[in-house]
Amino acid sequence: MQTSIDWVAFGQTSLALIVIIGALIFFHELGHFAAAKLFRIRVEEFAFGFGPKFIRIFKRGETEYTIHPIPLGGFVKLAGMEPGKEDIPGGFNSKPVGQRMLVYFSGPLMSFVLAYLIFCMLGVVIGLPTGIINKVDLVAPGSEAERIGLKTGDLIVSINGEKIDSGMEMLKIIHGSPNKRLTLVIQRDGKLLTKVGTPQPQMQEGSKKIGILGFLPAPVLKRVSIGESVVYGTKTTKVFLTNILASIFSREIADSVGGPISIADAARTGVERGLNGLLQLTAVLSLSLGIINLLPIPVLDGGHLMLLLVEAIRGKRISQATMELAIRIGITTIAIIFLLIMYLDLNRLASNKLFR
Repeated sequence: MQTSIDWVAFGQTSLALIVIIGALIFFHELGHFAAAKLFRIRVEEFAFGFGPKFIRIFKRGETEYTIHPIPLGGFVKLAGMEPGKEDIPGGFNSKPVGQRMLVYFSGPLMSFVLAYLIFCMLGVVIGLPTGIINKVDLVAPGSEAERIGLKTGDLIVSINGEKIDSGMEMLKIIHGSPNKRLTLVIQRDGKLLTKVGTPQPQMQEGSKKIGILGFLPAPVLKRVSIGESVVYGTKTTKVFLTNILASIFSREIADSVGGPISIADAARTGVERGLNGLLQLTAVLSLSLGIINLLPIPVLDGGHLMLLLVEAIRGKRISQATMELAIRIGITTIAIIFLLIMYLDLNRLASNKLFR
């Protein structure tokens, strides 16, 4: 069976990924960069990507701004960061332990700041939800909506022959039909398609049973004042931060984490949802980036903070041999985690749970 590729969608998703990852890296590394400059630490390189140096964009003062070929991260190279190099003038390891801790912490901090700024500007730039329309916004994994093939952007035209003109009409029929087969006529890319599904029963407050297909309707958005938008952004940041932390430290972590393939699939969905979806995805990824970087694994910012905390408590530096051992353990740990996440991604792809 031949599978055609939508090259326009592929190009849009690729471009969205480049912009999103670029923004995440820029803000995260900007935190390290700004803190280093504040403490007069020499910054030798501000880089996008990993691997050998690919393009030198420009050099200003002592700092080179470069692009490397593997677009899965970035870094700020500071003078005198290597273990044992404590005597280099303006070097990182020549600075007090408190300043070095702030340099490491500033990266995750800027990731949180980027997420918060995006959530706070959504109400002004895009608008806040004031209602729903008869259109699919997000499909829940493992739901009946996913099983019958509903996708983001599908317009629900009719249900069981009854014309649907609003989101509330759509929900009234679905919620009122637990365990009853429904025939949905949807409009997708200008074509009418028929889907047959059975809303799954779900108990609501007051012991009322309703039917659920498992998708979020697209919202009606209305622009609001800066004050209302900031209040919404603050609450939303708190909710997402809590949910991400709960997912990481729960038994269902394998269902919650995703690697490059899952992120690419999320970017595809974000493109389909429009600017609102892309901005929300960027904010959630930025929160995740900040949290992951604070994990106490050597190589990550959190691991370096843990080692510097040990140094502060002991009142003397950790030996070069111990630092090198910790870094090797950190690299091995990260490699194992990456392989596990790639396995989960490939398993989801093989199970047709991604790029449906």
